[in-house]
Amino acid sequence: MLTGDAPFFNDWETSAVDQRQEKIYMYGGIRPYDDKNMPSSDFHCLDLKTNQWLDLTDSLKFRPRNYVYNPFAKKAEHDILQCRQLPSLTETASALVSVGGGTYFLLFGGHNTKNTTSDLIAVDLDLLVWWVVKVQGTPLLPRMSASMVAVDNRLFVFGGRETFIDETPGIPTYSVAEYNPHTQWTWTISDAPLPPDLRLLGYGIQSTPVFKGQKILLTQGSTDEKPIDMSRASTIFFHTENHTFQDARTTMGHFPQAMSWYRLASLVPPSKHAAPKRPRGRPRNNPDPLPQIPAAVHALWAHDFPDSVVIVAWVQHTVGSEDLVPEAWQYILPPGERIRCLNLREKLWDLNLDLQTFVAVGSRLLLLGSREGRGPPDAEDTERVGDKPLPRWDVVVEISSEYLKA
Repeated sequence: MLTGDAPFFNDWETSAVDQRQEKIYMYGGIRPYDDKNMPSSDFHCLDLKTNQWLDLTDSLKFRPRNYVYNPFAKKAEHDILQCRQLPSLTETASALVSVGGGTYFLLFGGHNTKNTTSDLIAVDLDLLVWWVVKVQGTPLLPRMSASMVAVDNRLFVFGGRETFIDETPGIPTYSVAEYNPHTQWTWTISDAPLPPDLRLLGYGIQSTPVFKGQKILLTQGSTDEKPIDMSRASTIFFHTENHTFQDARTTMGHFPQAMSWYRLASLVPPSKHAAPKRPRGRPRNNPDPLPQIPAAVHALWAHDFPDSVVIVAWVQHTVGSEDLVPEAWQYILPPGERIRCLNLREKLWDLNLDLQTFVAVGSRLLLLGSREGRGPPDAEDTERVGDKPLPRWDVVVEISSEYLKA
């Protein structure tokens, strides 16, 4: 079980991973049982080295656009700036980037209580200062449910939608921003149309860098309220230098179908000389803080799997059931070009946890969720439902990388 000030079990939150520091940053979303769907400004950090959450929501300071930084001022910037929470947004895109000697949590777009936005917001994770980034070039269209990927000093934004209305078509464009120490951030490409022969990917596209950032894998988003089906035609490799698109038509295997939602992350196998980790876990009546789904007896060790993307999708537990359960697929990247289901849904179901999102930290596969789940509310309260506290992101389950075979 995770300790510290865990965030509320919000819907439509966004998160990004600091791979070097082994930390997960989670922002925003809508509180459990909030019928008014009011976005929050919650901002938390999970340190995976200690399994402890830290609430950063009220620790941030705001740098206004007219503020001129003076390194020779008698008072440090941190003492001059005033505390202010991040804007309250939902369905924002996020990414973590290291440029100019710092590490920043970036937010793009999203929806407040009235409108969508095209603001790019940066949080300095060392100084805990945030500001709205002034980006040169042609501004992007306001949007929510976009996908954003950071590769070195560049940001890539794909898709999104203008409103909450389900019939609203996605924004079929891509954009690129580049950081230069002299010119700062610039939109070098602003809402360029996707190729007309490309399958309509919709909004809520999932994306992850692959091949050391040479390409970005894009996968099917939503186009209506129906469950999402992935296919070879809607699995796209975007070249980050040439800005070309290529589908996965030569991939063998069955792509996941009927997904209520899903997440994906790219994995790079550790060194061939890395020693295998000892299996973790305690009996169910005394659970370890990081429970692990055990692998088959004859499974391969982590260093034997090829470069892959892992897809975790929430699907029906049984045909026709209203209960959803996560299931995982391994997509072996070219030249392997195979996709296979890991068949974990029953093992995950038996944990009796409400797992709602997935991230990868290095070669570690982590499902995050709540022990309390999302049961029906008994009363309206910002902190409690009836005589119970609101559920929080208080549990993480690690899937053994031994499942990832060659």
